[in-house]
Amino acid sequence: MTKLFRDVDYYIVQASNSTQREFELDFADVIEVYDTNSITLTTEDRREVVISWDEKGYFKSYFIQEETMLMRSHPGMVEEVISMLRHMEIDGETMEYILDKVGMTDQMLKQLSGKYL
Repeated sequence: MTKLFRDVDYYIVQASNSTQREFELDFADVIEVYDTNSITLTTEDRREVVISWDEKGYFKSYFIQEETMLMRSHPGMVEEVISMLRHMEIDGETMEYILDKVGMTDQMLKQLSGKYL
């Protein structure tokens, strides 16, 4: 029997054929982040996918987080930093402090306001 490869397409098909609750129950072992109307998971080919549902719990959209040049030049380091931050259960105030200390506050404000506002 051949093992089914769980890539981006696999998860998108599954999400579009189920409610958010059903999807979360079926794939709890691979979901890394649960938000009110979205989840984040990493596929078997190491691509990060954010899947969103509407307020009624039906599939709405998805976003694939592509690797940046920095991530390619330092494999595994970004994932390690993310893992440390999750382990700390970092709060917004501490994240803001980190962004300020690495000089990224203004850039993040521009990027996020363009994306979410």
